[in-house]
Order: sequence, then structure tokens, then C-alpha cells
Amino acid sequence: MMKLFLILAVCLFRGITANAAPTLNDPDLQVTEIVSGLSSPTTMAFIGPDDILVLQKDDGKVRRVIHGVLQPSSVLDVNVDNQSERGLLGIALHPNFPTTPFVYLYYTESTTAGDSSGSPAGNRVYRYTWDGNGLTSPSLILDLPVTTGPNHDGGIIAFGPDGKLYVVIGDLNRNGQLQNNSTGAAPDDTSVIFRLNDDGSTPSDNPFFAQGGNVARYYAYGIRNSFGMTFDPVTDKLWMTENGPNSYDEINMVDPGFNSGWNKIMGPDSRDPQNVSDLFSLTGSHYSDPKFSWLKTVGPTGIVFLNSTELGAQYQFDLFVGDINHGNLYHFKPNPTRDGFVFSGVGLADLVADNGAELDEVIFGTGFNGITDLKVGPDGLLYVVSFGDGRIYAIAPGDSNGPLGFGATSLPVGEVGVAYNAALDITGGTPPYVVSIISGALPPGLAIASENISGTATTPGSSAIRFGVTDQVGASAAKRFRLLVVRSVSISTKALPLGRTGRRYASRLAAVGGKKPYTWSLLAGTLPAGLALDLTTGRITGTPLSPGTTDLTFQVDDSLRGTAQKTLTLTVN
Repeated sequence: MMKLFLILAVCLFRGITANAAPTLNDPDLQVTEIVSGLSSPTTMAFIGPDDILVLQKDDGKVRRVIHGVLQPSSVLDVNVDNQSERGLLGIALHPNFPTTPFVYLYYTESTTAGDSSGSPAGNRVYRYTWDGNGLTSPSLILDLPVTTGPNHDGGIIAFGPDGKLYVVIGDLNRNGQLQNNSTGAAPDDTSVIFRLNDDGSTPSDNPFFAQGGNVARYYAYGIRNSFGMTFDPVTDKLWMTENGPNSYDEINMVDPGFNSGWNKIMGPDSRDPQNVSDLFSLTGSHYSDPKFSWLKTVGPTGIVFLNSTELGAQYQFDLFVGDINHGNLYHFKPNPTRDGFVFSGVGLADLVADNGAELDEVIFGTGFNGITDLKVGPDGLLYVVSFGDGRIYAIAPGDSNGPLGFGATSLPVGEVGVAYNAALDITGGTPPYVVSIISGALPPGLAIASENISGTATTPGSSAIRFGVTDQVGASAAKRFRLLVVRSVSISTKALPLGRTGRRYASRLAAVGGKKPYTWSLLAGTLPAGLALDLTTGRITGTPLSPGTTDLTFQVDDSLRGTAQKTLTLTVN
């Protein structure tokens, strides 16, 4: 797999391309925006209903979101090294939170007095105390290696139903025994899932406890890198996503003593030239194939079982997975024994998505612009953290009025100095609506008024604007428009040609700016006898019958309701 956050550094770090708003394949569900304005968010945790802590990778800040409002100050700011995939990466609440008010954070600590890029002290797990307003009293409970790196730092932490803390770290690009090289360096706390007591001590029922040393803390090993762990609420089994090099991203069910196979086996063993006999075996370890693999890497990240019926009974206890590379959300239906998945397509019988057609079966939503975390909220909805958008979304039941959106397909042209009013024609969702500008800016003089754009433009030009709309229940949609403002219409004729009595006369009034067609009129003065004005073309033609000089005030009107006047003198000799 392309290196996860490194891709984003290059690409949303590619911008992650400007995506359309997230969409779902189930028309009975909708995506609602909970909060925006986050900077490179990684993972989140609910500390109460409508009360979220969310981590920002690069600046080491823990932000708080209350009732959808991003609080102005962070509840904690730690010094992180943010090179590549390093940074503030993982959060977990104590199982008895808030009675036991502990919050656990995994981050790459910097050696400097601020944030850095290339000066790491270590990958570390600290336990903090939540005091209702901030995180205090840090206690180091796990100190992990950080070099060589700088990627494959893992960083996801989670408490299991057994009350133990599970922590994953990737291989840090090392090549020792924990990466299944039997002649390599001895176990060094890389490529591992740790299982710890809440104070960082080692549980005596760990699968390798009897072997002592570092190994006693291990629950699983042979992991290249992971950005997602979750527990099945029905079976209590641990599941994880794993990131392949340039092929075979995986979803694994992780039993105690699991060896995931890296770097000898990725994807199903049957497709790999090496096999189980090539693995480094700790006493009590075992290998098993992934429950699902992507042949072409997508960067799977967040993973969660939906222990709720809020999205419909058909999704209860199903598995959802996000990816960083495409911003896709995937849906998997567990089999009756909940140790694998049920697929309808023949192509997925081998448990590998070999192409786009096979992958389509499990794509549930698109356009999330780089997913880093999935959580089920206290309200039973599915929450999605978008790294590229800097937003948290929720997936909720749809509205009977249809999906929220913009009925307007384009915006009319405006003209400097002319009153402008254009309806965005918001449709669907649940009124009232709030319209905002996501990117770009309206031309000077124009503003959003309810669901319209109105005002009087003062400057010509072309503007690209991405509008967003949120409805009463928090559903959101976005659409990009281009708004062209032309300069004011004006009469460009400088003078009328001289006429001669009894001789054919022809001239044409000219205008610039505004928008054609133009309409002409004579506001003041009288054309010499024998001449006439064509109101459509602005031509003055005929044969003047007598000499004289007269001042004539002409008016031009354009199709945008712009108007201009000018007084010209016509002389006939």
C-alpha cells in the first residue's frame, strides 16, 4: 500500500482532490456533517452524547466538539514529531469512563519543545485524567521504538470487552524476527499488537506471557502496519485492518497468538510463493488467512461493527471499514458464525477483490476524502472522520423529502451596478436550511441571503464558489458554481457623423459591456425630419430634409436590466 499519511502529505496533501460531497449507495440513508475546521484529524472518542474528543495528527492538539461546535481552544496540546505517518494517532477511553476518568493517547513524542518533523523521541502511550475541561496528569504507560520509520508507526489503541488495552505498532521498516525473518533481530516491540492492563502492566493470561520479557506483552505479531482495530460486540473477537505494500490490504480476525505473516505472506497464503513454514514461530503462535483482501491497495483504516439498529435492522452488527486513498466506505455482512463474510458475487468467493467490479459489491459510500476513523456514537449512528475534509460526518436515516441538494444547475450572469438575485433552489432534507460558502468568495457587493444570492456587484470578474447547505437535522450537501459578473453596459459611440440635407444618412450607435441583445431608445431631443432610429439595432437612417444642429440623449438597455445614457450632437448641413 502507498504509505498512508505520506500519501496525504503528497496529495491532500494532494488536495486529496476536491471531491463532491459524500454519497451513500443506500437511498434510505444520508450523510450529515457534524463539524468542520479540523486540521488533519486522525481518531476520535465520545466522552458523552454530542461531546467528542478528536485528535489532530500534525499539531498534537486534542480538540473538543460539543453539539457540533468545534471549541476554540484545544483540551491538550502535546509536542509531536509529525514526519510522514508520525504524530498524534490514537485515543481510547477507560472502560469505566467517566467514573474512572482516564483517557489514553498514542503519539510520536518530539525531542523538541514544540512540534517537529524528524526529531522523534519515541512512539508512546500516555494515560491522562479528564477533569471536565482538559486532559491532565500524564502518566507514561508504554514506551515504543520510533526508528527507523518514519512510517508504519501504527497508533490505534482500544480497550477490549475484557477490560484490557490493545495497542498496535507497525514494522517501522525493520526486518527482524517479528517480521518473520528467523535470523533477524530478536523481538523488538515492532509489528505487534500489545495487550496490557489499564496501568500498562502485563496480564498474566496473555498468549506469550510464559515466555517473559517483551514477548509477554504481545497479543499478536507479524503485522506490517494497521490503522484500525475493533471488537465484535457479538463474539468479543478482535478484528483489524492491515496495510499491504503494493498489493493485498487485509481485514483480519485476530485470535490470541495470531501471526499475520508479514513479511513472508500478504493476502491468502495460496497466492503467495512463501508459506506458513517460512514464518518465525513463537511458541503458541498461529497463522490464518485474511478474511478479506484488496488486491490493489486502498489503504484501509477505521473499522467498526455497528452495534445499533438506527440505520436499519439489516445493518445491525455488520462491519464497516474506511479507506484513506479513495475516501470509500465499505460494508461487510458477517457469516452466521461471525468468522468471515457473506458475498453474493462469485468473484469474491476467493475473499479477494481483484478488480473494480468485484469491489463494487462492498462499497457502501464514496467521497469522504480520506477516512481515518469510524465510530458508533451514543446515538447509534455511524460517525466518519475525514482527514482530507477536516470534518466529522454522521450516517443517519434519510429524510422523506428526498436527499438534500441544490436544484440550481448554474448561476445567472451578473452585471456591475445592477441588482442581482439568484435562487440556489435548495431541495430535499428538512427545512430550515443554512447555506454557507465552503471555498471561494462571492464577487464584491453580493452576499448570501437565506437560500439566495443577492446584492449589487461592484467589480467584474469570474468567481468559482463551492456552496454548502445544512438542514435542520444536520444533513449536508455541497455544490460548485461559477458566477460571472460583466462590466456595466455603456454607450461607446463618441460622436455622430455629419449629415447633409437631401442626401442618404446612415450611422450606428454602439455599446459595450452588459449582455446582448441591446434595446435602444431616444430619451431627449428630436431626430431631424427624415431620420429614424431602429430600436433593435441602434441604426439611425434616412434622408434629412433640412439643416440644423440638435442634441440627442440616447439610452441603451441590455438583457440583464443594465442601462446607460449618453447625449450626442447631430449636425445636418
